[in-house]
Amino acid sequence: MQANTKHFFQLNAFQLKLMALITMTIDHFGAYQTFTINQAINDGLRIIGRAAAPLFLFLVTEGLRHTHDKAKYILRLYTAGVIIEIINRIIEKNTETPGLGNTLPMFFYTALFAFCTEQMIHHRDQIKTVCTAACGLLLPFLFYILHVLLLENGFSTEWYLISIFFPSPLHVDYSILFVLLGTAWYFIDNRIINCAIFAFLSLICKIVPVSVFFSTALPMWFRPVYFDVFSLFIDTQWCMCFAVPFMLLYNGEKGRGLKYLFYIYYPLHVYILFFIQYLRN
Repeated sequence: MQANTKHFFQLNAFQLKLMALITMTIDHFGAYQTFTINQAINDGLRIIGRAAAPLFLFLVTEGLRHTHDKAKYILRLYTAGVIIEIINRIIEKNTETPGLGNTLPMFFYTALFAFCTEQMIHHRDQIKTVCTAACGLLLPFLFYILHVLLLENGFSTEWYLISIFFPSPLHVDYSILFVLLGTAWYFIDNRIINCAIFAFLSLICKIVPVSVFFSTALPMWFRPVYFDVFSLFIDTQWCMCFAVPFMLLYNGEKGRGLKYLFYIYYPLHVYILFFIQYLRN
């Protein structure tokens, strides 16, 4: 009886993914006002949905840890991110509605940074491997520099095209903080410590006012248009800590497959909800 009770209160990776998909959908119901324009109700839906992104980030680190081919896993995240971004740009251009969002670049950089760091640690006596891994860590930040230089010198169209394939790691959804968080989770591999770190980040997001990121005293390089951290500190984003109980219930097992479920469902349901709102308006 005790064994059954223990099993009942555990979640494998597939079940955790379903919870993330459900909370993500609820979040987007509120974001796109699918059922009501009542702001209070939609805000409540978005509070529930705050758990989705950290759950997916947690699953990405677990997926990277257990996959048989890490390079292929990272390439899949990158390819899916590029495809979604291209579709987003087409829809945004034709509807004149920006901001569809794309979390895949954030997941891609998390997996890339974790993998490259791991390669440098485990193969530190192999110069070629260390140099290749170092390039994987440093090159993305050149995209950040390119982002700033192009926009500051009037080449916004060029950056618009380049960023499809080489997004700045400092301007991804949920910011570079989530990338660093996921990378830390990968190496710590202790759910209690990882949850404590995440809870602390949520607390910081609660107590730090978003206004500090829009100060005129900020250097050019840290303006929100280039260095997007402020989005973690707005409204009820700190409620992302609601993901902690689900993470603690994870039992380390894979569960069912369907590895492409997220890659298909994520953009598809967003586009459906977006066009429902667009046509209604």
